[in-house]
Amino acid sequence: MPAAQRTPGRGMPCEERRELIAGAVRANGRVRVADLVRELGVSRMTIHRDLQHLDAEGRVRRIRSGATVTSTAATA
Repeated sequence: MPAAQRTPGRGMPCEERRELIAGAVRANGRVRVADLVRELGVSRMTIHRDLQHLDAEGRVRRIRSGATVTSTAATA
């Protein structure tokens, strides 16, 4: 599939995708799973795993429908 037609998240290394997610959380204050699924073109389960991983690292705080900035990131 040509790069112009390739969905952004498909075939993207998980660390790169997680960086995009963490950056979106920092930029917007919060993200929704449904929006990430649509924007990155990956499954809900992939996004849930990525958010779980980022939460375990302390980079985001998981919430019911997505993620938000961590309290330490909000005060920094």
